[in-house]
Amino acid sequence: MLILTYKKIGVENANVYQQKRKKVNLQATRHAYTKFVERFSIAFPNEKLSVENISDRFEKIFSSTSKVKNLSRQEKTRLKRHGEDTIFFRTMGLTFIVQNAKIVTVELSNKNTRHLNRTAG
Repeated sequence: MLILTYKKIGVENANVYQQKRKKVNLQATRHAYTKFVERFSIAFPNEKLSVENISDRFEKIFSSTSKVKNLSRQEKTRLKRHGEDTIFFRTMGLTFIVQNAKIVTVELSNKNTRHLNRTAG
């Protein structure tokens, strides 16, 4: 797993600071990378991902995300099901879902492509 940095909530040397200033390493699972590749090609059909730049592209896009504060009904349901430690980050039509300091999956979040989360892959 790759340790990623998240700039918008106070990161230094790949450590994410929570509200209590406790350092947490943030990692991405293999599933998150797989879904990122799959859903990136749906969200951006004209852009190509090569094997060499997947992790760089993943980190670059994730670093531009912002934390979702107004959760949808579906996201609130996920919180109840998977625990209060779930955090959602969104940018460019992609939602990164973090649980237990790991990016567990990436989903399409645009209104016109959200339905493809179930049919893709």
